Amino acid sequence: MEQKPRWAEMCARILQQCEHLRGGRANLAVFLGVNPDELGAWVEARSGPPRAVFEKAMEVILAEHDRRAAQGPPPRRRRGEH
Repeated sequence: MEQKPRWAEMCARILQQCEHLRGGRANLAVFLGVNPDELGAWVEARSGPPRAVFEKAMEVILAEHDRRAAQGPPPRRRRGEH
């Protein structure tokens, strides 16, 4: 079995989160300014994206982090709630 580079795997996880946050692969590709097929290779960890694309993806993650932090902590569940 071929070992995938750790960089590509880490970037793939980040890009997968970005796909979810941006409403799908096509929307993320437009936001990042890249070809959807090329983005697919990065999301599947077949290769890693260029640094500029990685940095723009991190902006998506950090913006979501900031958005959640501004909302404050989630309400606590009581024991037995699902």
